[in-house]
Amino acid sequence: MEKSIWKLKKVGMLVTICVSAAVMAGCGKGQETEAMEKLVVCTGSMQEYSVRNLVEAWAERNDGIEAEVIAIPSDDTLAETKITQLRTEIMSGGGPDVFIMPCDVNTEKEETPELFPNPEKAMHSDLFLPLDDYISNAQYMDPDGWNQKIMDSGKTEEGQILLPLTYRYSAYVFRTADLENLSEIPESWSELLSCSDPVLADAMASAIRFDLPYTFGKLADYQEGKLLFSEAELQERVEEVFSWKEETNTNQSEIQMIAAGDVGKEFCTAVDAAATEEETAVALSNDEGGITAYVTVYAAVNRNTEKPDQAFSLLDFLFSDEVMTGVGFPTEDPVIWIGRGCKIEDNYNDGIPVNLEAAQRMSGNQVTKDMLDQMDHRINEVRYYSSLEREFYWMIYKCLAWDKNNEPPLEADERREVISQTYEEMKMQLAE
Repeated sequence: MEKSIWKLKKVGMLVTICVSAAVMAGCGKGQETEAMEKLVVCTGSMQEYSVRNLVEAWAERNDGIEAEVIAIPSDDTLAETKITQLRTEIMSGGGPDVFIMPCDVNTEKEETPELFPNPEKAMHSDLFLPLDDYISNAQYMDPDGWNQKIMDSGKTEEGQILLPLTYRYSAYVFRTADLENLSEIPESWSELLSCSDPVLADAMASAIRFDLPYTFGKLADYQEGKLLFSEAELQERVEEVFSWKEETNTNQSEIQMIAAGDVGKEFCTAVDAAATEEETAVALSNDEGGITAYVTVYAAVNRNTEKPDQAFSLLDFLFSDEVMTGVGFPTEDPVIWIGRGCKIEDNYNDGIPVNLEAAQRMSGNQVTKDMLDQMDHRINEVRYYSSLEREFYWMIYKCLAWDKNNEPPLEADERREVISQTYEEMKMQLAE
């Protein structure tokens, strides 16, 4: 009887050992599979080359860790297909691990396919991983060296959700000698409208029609899902812009601005080239007495990712001073610097890097550096281009009758109808 019991115990022990071995083998295989899975990085077609260079440099810095870059195609039909696939994966608990996405203005009515057509709205939708804990333990990141006003635009009550990479605002640089009647640089929307210098007024009145979103402060409360300006305020702003253009059409076309429009690398190059002359910079002010800036590229980590440490490691590398400034990381070979070719202002949307040192490096002239610094300190609103901005641009196009061939601009009564329709469309988009 004791022998029989001993045999049963031996069989039980053997079964237990076999089961444990099988479980351990299975776990080991799962861990090996996870370790072998590539980190997936999603970006736009225009940024694909730059992001591939970034990923290669990061992999080299991390002993050849593997990553895959997928880009949203530039062709609209192919983009729609890819975006549908990615959204399905994300809603099913998967999707790319990291997003490095363009966020640029679209002045066409036809909606260009975008994975996140309204990043600010997506930021409040539990799609992205909060990054505060990762940032506080980062290997390379130095948040003290960032433009905090821009970075704050990527925060919710959960902390830092989006990481803005580059941004822009609108400004105009004149030869000071050309502004004979300018007593004081306008620093608010109302001051700009009442500016007495005909050269400045003529130049800016023409351009501001196409920079209308910059004249507003905060547009929407995405948590409440409502616009923060009324239809009457929109009507008033459009009429101000059109009236200003009509009143200041003094045909000062022989006077050329040094630089105009979106501030970025090309803008700084133009200002640097005229550095021998005294210059006056006028940033386009909003109705809150400051400057509205727009994020043009941002990064985020998918909340669904099973590789959060790897995902953040890539962003940690991207936001390092060495990569942001283009200096790179040294190697044993003094000629080779990892990440040197990933300089932000050369490789992403033409904009200003959030890294303060990298932003200063956009210009080789101290006058230009000081000019940028002064305008940067006036930024009081930071947004991400979205479908709301597209409605602004299409509204202006319709008011100018640019959607029709050889038709004159709309009269005031006709404009009011277009503006009313635009406002209703914006409200519907927020409610979706």
